Amino acid sequence: MSTDYLAAQWLLRQEQGLDQAGEIALQQWLAAHPSHQIAWTEMMDMDALLGQLPASQTTALSRDVRTQLTTRTSPSFWNRCWQRACNAFPQMAIASCAMVVLVCSLLWFDQRQPQYQQTFTTARGQFISQTLPDGSKVELDTGSELRVALYSDRREMRLLQGQAMFHVNKDADKPFHVLTDHARITVLGTQFAVRNINEQVNVAVKEGRVRVTAFNQREDQTSGTAILQAGDAISLLAGDLSAIKHIAPEAVACWRKGRLTFDNTTLADALAEFERYTPTGLSIAYPSLAKLRISGSFEVSKLKQFTTALPQVLPVRVNKGRIESAAPIPPSKT
Repeated sequence: MSTDYLAAQWLLRQEQGLDQAGEIALQQWLAAHPSHQIAWTEMMDMDALLGQLPASQTTALSRDVRTQLTTRTSPSFWNRCWQRACNAFPQMAIASCAMVVLVCSLLWFDQRQPQYQQTFTTARGQFISQTLPDGSKVELDTGSELRVALYSDRREMRLLQGQAMFHVNKDADKPFHVLTDHARITVLGTQFAVRNINEQVNVAVKEGRVRVTAFNQREDQTSGTAILQAGDAISLLAGDLSAIKHIAPEAVACWRKGRLTFDNTTLADALAEFERYTPTGLSIAYPSLAKLRISGSFEVSKLKQFTTALPQVLPVRVNKGRIESAAPIPPSKT
């Protein structure tokens, strides 16, 4: 980032009002290198020149710049901005035009900088609930990581790992997006849950609607879109969308109530899910047993209930931490 650009940033910050810490930081920046003082002086001079323009002309340019910003123009806009500034103010020196373009660039840059950003993580067995500055609420499951960035024109949540439940405060001017490597979930006013574990993304809606867009990273393009209503759920694996299935809205993100719900889940996956929350000390004796499927709802904190239930629903027994066949069978050759 150029020294002139940094000087323009400091000028705008000063005009917006610096607190004592900001004034100290400005003075430290000016003293850090002789070029900083030179750039700052030139920026102040150009700002004074621009201040001599009639208010009608500065208002018109400001309106034009902000219109261009809100349409998310390409970088070629800055070439047009330069031309318009110099055409609009022929009585001003080229330096003044440069100042206009620099401020335009700074406004564009600031729009793409988050007004709030934070990363939330949870350790094994930990849960957190966080209210964001926009009034939305996020509940984060165990072993999860979420990066939050609130911009002037949008809200972005990047779920890097784990599960999260979102209660979105509606704001039509600032769309709410949840991003993973393979999907973008756009809120249309809702409460919904997102799971991102082992490259598979699951989305379930409790209330309202969301739009789920799948990404094919290899081809760098979208590979499908689905609109989910309350009680809808969908999965994405490697950028491919599954069919929409229907669930009870109250079953969405049941981990918030300390429960795990399995629906035709393999024994291996069910055990792995318990392991996300706490060490189980369990192992599966044979690969063939790992493929057995189980359905049901269990309390995360009561592993013993799960192991007690296993022999009642599957042909297995639990012996000193090993899940074995109820009847001895030879190990699989595969």
